[in-house]
Parts: sequence; C-alpha cells; structure tokens
Amino acid sequence: MNRYTRIFLIIFAALLVGFAAFNALVDPFDVTGAPGIAGVNERRSRIYADGGRVHAADLMARGAAHSVLLGSSRTVDGFPRHPEDWPGGIANAGMRGTNIFELSQSMLLAARDPELRCIVIGLDLDEFGTHSKAKATYWLSALADGRRSWAFARIALSPNTFAAAVRTIVDNVTGSSPRVPWQDVYDPGAQRRRYESGITGIYRFYLGYDLDPDRLAYFRQALDAVTASGVQVTGFIHPVHAWREAALFEAGREEDYFRLRTALAELFAEQADRAASDACVEGGAAVLWDFSGFQDFAVQGAPAPNQTAPHALFYEPSHYLPHVGQEMLDRMRGEAGSDLFDPGRFGVRLTPEIAAETTAAIRERYADWRGSPDGREAASLIEDARASGAGPEAAPPVFLNRDDWADLHRAAARLPRRADAG
Repeated sequence: MNRYTRIFLIIFAALLVGFAAFNALVDPFDVTGAPGIAGVNERRSRIYADGGRVHAADLMARGAAHSVLLGSSRTVDGFPRHPEDWPGGIANAGMRGTNIFELSQSMLLAARDPELRCIVIGLDLDEFGTHSKAKATYWLSALADGRRSWAFARIALSPNTFAAAVRTIVDNVTGSSPRVPWQDVYDPGAQRRRYESGITGIYRFYLGYDLDPDRLAYFRQALDAVTASGVQVTGFIHPVHAWREAALFEAGREEDYFRLRTALAELFAEQADRAASDACVEGGAAVLWDFSGFQDFAVQGAPAPNQTAPHALFYEPSHYLPHVGQEMLDRMRGEAGSDLFDPGRFGVRLTPEIAAETTAAIRERYADWRGSPDGREAASLIEDARASGAGPEAAPPVFLNRDDWADLHRAAARLPRRADAG
C-alpha cells in the first residue's frame, strides 16, 4: 500500500468516524441516549422526520414498557404522546405511512421484551393493500432485524440521520419546529380546503386500491405468535371522517372493507380463548374493536367554507384528534364516555357473531348520512372528480416475498413465553 493510499484511507476513516459521531451526538431520533444540549438538540424536534420508525423501533427494542400502542399516522396524531389511565402505562409507538408488514414486525419486536404484557394496534383497509410494504427507514431501524446494536450503526452512518440532525440544530437555534398538523385557529377557508382536496385524493387512492390476502395471512401468523407468548393484543379499526368513508364507498371498495372487517373478526376470535399473562382489557388474548362505519361522532359536519375554529374531532378527513384516541382507549378498557362517546354510540366489540348485523347497520347509516346536507356536499365533490376524469392513483403493486415470511418466522421463534401463557 503506497503512501497516498494510506493517507486517503486515514482521511476517509476520520471523516466517517466524525460523520457517525455527529449523528450520534445530535441524536435526532432520540435513540442513542445522548444528552440534550441547549442550542443543539435540547428539543428533539425531528423524531418523526422519518415517519417515526427509528424512534418507535428503538423504543420497542429497548423494552421495559408494560404496553405499546401501534399504528399509522392516525395513531401518531390521533392519540396523546402519553395516554392516561392505561393499566401500567402505554407507550405510543405509532409510525406514519405504515403497512401491515411493518406493523406485524412491530408486534413481534415489541413482544421480545419479557416485561411487555399488552399491544394495542390500529388497523384499517389501507394497511392491507398492495400499494406499499415498508418505507426506506424501516431498513435503518431495529424493525429490520431486531438488533438494536446493528440499528445504532446503520442510524449513525445514514445520510437520513445527518439531514434530520442538521434540521434539529436549526430548530434549536431558531426556535422553529415542524408544522403541527392541526391548528387552534385557521385562516378563513383553509380547513375547508383540506376536506375538499382530501376527498378527491382519497377517492383516487381507493379507485386504485387492491386488497392483498397474503397480508392478512401474514398478520394472522404474527398475531398467533404474539398471543401464544402470553401477550394480549387488542386491535381496533380506525375511525375516519364520513367524507373519507364516503370516498371509499363511492370508489366501489365497500365490499373489500366489509370483507376485511369480517376476516379480522374471525382472526381475533381464533386467538381469543388463549390465556393472556396480564390482560389490560376484557376479552381474552385477542380482542377487536371497531370505531369505523359512519358512527355518530364521525358524521359531524365538515368545516363551513369560511370557518376559522378547528373541527372538534377531525383535523382533516383521514385523521382524528388526540382526545378522540384517548376516548377510544377508555372505551376499550370499559370506561363509559358521554354524549358522542356514550357506549351506545361509540365503538363496538367486533366478533364473528355480530359481523353481519353491524355490516347492515353501517350500510343503513351510510344511506342516512348520504341524504344529509353534509353527505350531499361530499357526494357532489366526488361526482365532480368523476366528471373531470379523475383516475386511480398509479402505484406499482408490492408483494410479500419469501424473505419477508422467513423474517416473520425467525422473529416469532425469538419470543419469550410468559408465565400462564396459552
């Protein structure tokens, strides 16, 4: 090796070490345990710059949580960061833009912690489509292989981490922050435009949607492994505003939605008779709740054209506000809410025995709402989209492969069995 090659390698190694050290010290995803430094990283403002995968995966990999809350951006935005009154406490480990592949791996990673007792997981039709499998930073995180030390190395050497670290420093120096998805006061018409533009995009998304039975089978195996280890899994079907549900129905995907509801009810019922080591809610090792389907709180009218006050429940058609998520957790624990959150109007424990009955009730509620002024407005916007020739969103399908199934089986084999599991 000549002198110039050695100098080059020394400089390259020094730069690489410096790059990794900078990322580890700023720690934008709050995974290395680096101290908060005023003007540098005192505020970890970019924890969700990658959708939250790195932070959530590390939270699960290091363990010591009694319960974890999993799901998509509806979980990230729709629940408090630290929900109240859950037995033993619950950590919000939601991630933006998830698919059931990522969520299944999240369940398996969380269940490797012998102290974990309960998983609460948000589900909906979007999670079971062929349009995506995993976001890029999934492969950086501990979700990829369950190894926290290897994840540290990948994170420290990642350009994604460097970009988030720089933005973290800028935020701490300038006092800026990422945009909060909801506001206390909106400019006239701004909130309404969110609803109107949202419904058109949602309609196009569902026109191109394909339900993937392999993803349901993948989730079934993950659920089987986790409940067999003694962890209770409480699933819930996310609520969305009636405008989003209307777009799903108008795009012709309502039968996919009803089939998935029934399939999930059967899947959870298969595992319900197992013994959970330390259950957090009533119902056995696997419990399913449904908060979807044009329930009373979800059919509250969309914001008026010039409304400046925020909508009380949904900041746009796809996402509910954190107090709604807290009410959902309370409902699943058996606590009685009031008004729109009264047990007779809010949430239903979904089992195969009532799947057909609740399907008929949803169809009836949709018909009633569609005839309301708000329903007619939504239908008119969708009709305008049809008339303009709006077509399906073009997304190449992404299917599960043999490696994905092998990863699932390896992760399942690592799960500790808790006392009284069965």
